[in-house]
Amino acid sequence: MKKLFTNVAAFMLLVAVGGSTSAQTILMSEDFEGGALPSGWAQITSATDGGWNFGTNTALQSQYFPIDPHTLFACTNDDACDCDKSNDNLYTMSVDLSSSTTAFLSFDSYYFNASYSGSTETAKIVASTDGGVTWTDVATIPGASGWHTEYANLTSLVGNSDVKVGFKYNDDGAWMYGWCIDNVVILEPAVGLDLSVSNIVTGKNDPTPAFISLTKYIVGLPLQVEITVLNQATVPVTSFDVSWTDGTNTFNQNITGVNIGIYETYSFFAVDPYNTLNGNTSITVTLSNVNGGATEVNTTNNVSTHDVLGIMVNPDRKYFVEEGTGTWCGWCPRGAVFMNYMTQSYPNEFVGVAVHNGDVMTVAAYDGGLGISAFPGVKVYRNTTIDPSALEADFLNIISTPVDVTITGSATLNTSINQLTVNADATFINSLSGNYTFAAILVEDSVHGTATTYGQHNYYANNAAGPMGGFESLPAIVPASLMYYNHVGRALIGGFTGVVGSIPANPQASNTYSYSFAPMTPTATWNQNHMHVVIVVRNGANGRILNAVTVPIVFTTNIPENSSVSSLNIYPSPANDFLNFDLNLKSAEKINVTVTDMMGKAVLSQNLGTLTGQQTLRSDVSQLAAGVYNIRIQTGSETIQRKFVKE
Repeated sequence: MKKLFTNVAAFMLLVAVGGSTSAQTILMSEDFEGGALPSGWAQITSATDGGWNFGTNTALQSQYFPIDPHTLFACTNDDACDCDKSNDNLYTMSVDLSSSTTAFLSFDSYYFNASYSGSTETAKIVASTDGGVTWTDVATIPGASGWHTEYANLTSLVGNSDVKVGFKYNDDGAWMYGWCIDNVVILEPAVGLDLSVSNIVTGKNDPTPAFISLTKYIVGLPLQVEITVLNQATVPVTSFDVSWTDGTNTFNQNITGVNIGIYETYSFFAVDPYNTLNGNTSITVTLSNVNGGATEVNTTNNVSTHDVLGIMVNPDRKYFVEEGTGTWCGWCPRGAVFMNYMTQSYPNEFVGVAVHNGDVMTVAAYDGGLGISAFPGVKVYRNTTIDPSALEADFLNIISTPVDVTITGSATLNTSINQLTVNADATFINSLSGNYTFAAILVEDSVHGTATTYGQHNYYANNAAGPMGGFESLPAIVPASLMYYNHVGRALIGGFTGVVGSIPANPQASNTYSYSFAPMTPTATWNQNHMHVVIVVRNGANGRILNAVTVPIVFTTNIPENSSVSSLNIYPSPANDFLNFDLNLKSAEKINVTVTDMMGKAVLSQNLGTLTGQQTLRSDVSQLAAGVYNIRIQTGSETIQRKFVKE
C-alpha cells in the first residue's frame, strides 16, 4: 500500500506580486477562481480523468495526496486516477513578449517530487513560441511541503509575440501523487532595486535532519529564526542589514557577500535564537541599508511579521500513541525515526508503543485490536490516526489540555522466578459516567535479533525519498545486525481492552482507584534491562485512552525479606549535572553503578566499594546527552534498575 512521504512540517512562501509598485508590469494573471479551464488556456493529456482539473482542495485531493486549502486552483491528481499522466500539460493563452526585455513566471505550487516503487514524478515549466506545436523545457520544479511560490525565468523567450507557457506533469509511468498550481502571473520586474521579506519561520533542525516550523512550541524552547528575502527588481542585491524583534528583545546582523538576482530568494538563519515566550508573539523582521543604502523602488515590503504561540505543558497530561509498524514495510523507518525523536525531545510527556504487524515481533492480539491498515500509522489515545511525521504538531496541540484522570503505578520483576507484578493507581479529576478499565503493556527497547527476519525494508535507501534519520544512507533492506527496535510492545497485561471491573463504574472526582494485575512471566529471551511498563485507563464505551504513564521496572529476588536493600530513592529526574540516590543497606555490600542508554550501551560506570547502612550517593551525569537512561545498582546479592531523564 502506498503511504505518503511528508516532511516534518509545511510552510507557506507567500509573495505579493503586482500590488506594491507600479514599476512592475503584469503581462498575464490567472487565479482559477472561475473553477474551470480558463478562457484561452488548453491542455494536453492521456489521462482518463481529464488531466488537469479545477476546484477546491476537498474536491481535488485523495487519500495519499491530501492538499492544503488554497481557494480554487488547478490540479492533476495521479493518486486518485492511477492512470497515464506521463504528459499532463496545462498551458496558458498566448502572451506577447515581443517588446519585453525581461520576463518571469510566478505561481503557487503544491508538489512533493516524490518517489515510489522505483519511480519519481516530475514537474516542469515548458514553453512554446509557435502556438504550441513544439515545446522547450524552461525549469524543473523542486518538491516541498505545502503551498509555496515558485519563479521561472522567461527572459530567453522575449522578442516572441506568441509565447505559451505550460505546466507539464509526468508520473513516470507509475502510481504517483500529483501537482497543483494557483495564482499564475507572467510579469516584467521593476527596474531598479527592491528587496523584500518574503518569509519568516521559527523552528528547529529535527529530526531527519530538516528544518521544521510549527505553529506553537513549549515555552522556553530556543528556536531558530529562518528569514527568506526576495529580490523583486532588476538590480542584484549584494548586501543588506536585518533586524528582528520579539517585542522584548531586538537583534541585528549584516548580510554581505551575496548576489541575489531577479526573483531569486536567499534564506538564512538569524544568529540569535528566539527563546519561546508564553502566549502569542509576533516576530517582526526589518530590512535596511540594501546595497549600502541605495534607493529602493519600494520599501513597504521591507518589514514583515511571523506569529508563534508559546504553550505551557499540563504536568498531568501524557501523550499516548501506538504506532503500527513492521519490518516488511519500506516506509516504516519514518515511524521509528519520529518515535525516537519524540522520546528524546519530550521524555517526560511522550508515551509511545510500537505495535508490530506481520513480523517476528508481532503480538497478534495487540496488532488485531489496534487495527491499523496503513503503515506506518499512529493512533493517538486509540482515537485519531495520524502519520508519524505529524506527531510533534499533534503533541503540541494536545499536551497543554486538561485531563480527567492521572495515573501512577509500579512494576516489580522478581528475577529469581521471572515474575512481573504491576500495580496501578488512577486519581480522577472529574466525575465520569460509564465503565473504565486499567490496561498495561510490557514494552522493550533496543530489540535486536540476528535472524534475517529482523532486517528492515527501507524505501529511503539511496536517498530515494529524502533524508530520514540516517536511513537514507542504509540499503533497501537494512540487515538485522544494524537494527535495534525501540518501543516494541511485547505483551498485553490485562488484555487489549483492560480488566473489566478494575475501576468501579461511574468513577468520582478526587477518588483514587487501585488495581493489581495478575502476575505475568516475560519471555526469557527478552532483555529485562531494556523493559518498562505502560499503564493506561481506557473508556469502555468508545475504547479511547484517557491518559497513560510510563513505569520503570524494579528488580527484586524471590526472598524480599532477605534483600540487602531496605529502600532506594533516586532523584532528581529530570537530572542536569548530578543524579543522587539514597540507599539503605541492611549489611555491608559491594556497590557498582552502571548507566546505560536506551540502546543498552554503558555510558557511565562506578565502583563505589563496600558500603553499609544509610548512604547518599551521587553520579556525575553532566556529560550525558539529553534523553532517557537506565541506572543499574548492583549489590553483592541483587540488581535494582530504574529509569531517569537527563535534561
